[in-house]
Amino acid sequence: MRHAIAHDEEVRLLEILSADLALLGVDSDLRRSLPGLAVTTDVPGVPLYIFVSESGNYFDWRNAEMRHPIGDVAGAAKKIQGFLRRAEAVEQP
Repeated sequence: MRHAIAHDEEVRLLEILSADLALLGVDSDLRRSLPGLAVTTDVPGVPLYIFVSESGNYFDWRNAEMRHPIGDVAGAAKKIQGFLRRAEAVEQP
């Protein structure tokens, strides 16, 4: 299946998401070749990868188990931040 969204548009959306995550204190690294966003987690060397769905309608993570519409980048950033916080809370003894 071909992606319904152009590579340059995927990169642009991920750049915006990265900026919104940074405003929330979440570090990330844009991978342009794939494209994807590697979000820093509390586990060293184990990032959370964020992608734009093949349809071009969603940001997907955790093997597309989690997703949020691309039309709400700020909401996606907050949802990802919340996901990371819940994951960190589960790992704490």
